[in-house]
Amino acid sequence: MSSDLLAYRYPGKEVIIQSGAFKSFDKNDLNKNGFIIGDFYGKKHYLFEPCANENIQDFKLHSANHLPNTISKKDYLEYGAMLLRVMPSLGIEKLVYSRIKEVSFDKHNTAKLFETLCKTYPKAFVYLVSSELFGTWVGASPEILLEIHESHGFTMSLAGTRLKDSNEEWGIKEYEEQKFVTDFIVNQLNSNGILEIDSEGPYTSPAGNIEHLRTDLSFDVNAEQTLNLVSALHPTPATCGVPRKESLDLIESIELKDCRYDRDLYSGYIGEFSGKRTRLYVNLRCCQIINDKAFLYVGGGYTSESDPEKEWNETERKSETLTRIFDLL
Repeated sequence: MSSDLLAYRYPGKEVIIQSGAFKSFDKNDLNKNGFIIGDFYGKKHYLFEPCANENIQDFKLHSANHLPNTISKKDYLEYGAMLLRVMPSLGIEKLVYSRIKEVSFDKHNTAKLFETLCKTYPKAFVYLVSSELFGTWVGASPEILLEIHESHGFTMSLAGTRLKDSNEEWGIKEYEEQKFVTDFIVNQLNSNGILEIDSEGPYTSPAGNIEHLRTDLSFDVNAEQTLNLVSALHPTPATCGVPRKESLDLIESIELKDCRYDRDLYSGYIGEFSGKRTRLYVNLRCCQIINDKAFLYVGGGYTSESDPEKEWNETERKSETLTRIFDLL
């Protein structure tokens, strides 16, 4: 049995490459420090146990046991229109409807993809993970879920999307999305006893070929609260919806049952976890490599102001974070 691979690079830090093994664990029983991955639905959790440094070029990649299901643009637009009809009756103000885009990819370029992402996106968290448990995933995420350094905590609200250097003004829909996410995070922090929060934003934050509205939130925290805060924040409305339970139920009904695809690691969390130093990112701008295909996971944020055609176009723009790098390999 070949080892699992972990390669990652935080913004401004050196690349770390290790072989070892990812092990499933119950998040409520997490009592070790290490690199962790959690899926979107909060049902799968993995802890990496390193054994040695690794030469990424020589590593044999693991492949998933099945191909993810994709849907056509026609189906995406029809489901998007249906969501806009049913969301008000369910009390849902915002919901993220995702899809999977399939493109050709030479798996022998996977290591080069990781290395090129590191060079192209210096402000993103870039990773490559490979295991028999979940196959091979690569990503370059701009969004911090939770960062804790001793008694200082930080998170961000990242919602609202447009093309980089666009002449478009931010509209009501984008500011509304941003407010939903920010309000949710503040409320969750308050519910965990964090009442004094320093806020900066919203401001325009570039992420590859697109830009987002972003609000930074800083606060004092007891490091023992880390696990509770992860559960409180994940998933935020930036990847799920408002209110969270109703949004999760609807996403599961549409994506899992009707469209027959699982977000899996997409829009879950990924990064280092410990009592005094935690840096977890939301797993965005990512893809799963299977044989000669790359399956890109992307989503659009639906509110009452949404147009399914525009949301489809937004998912296309988000996919270009990776596909424009594929063209360079």
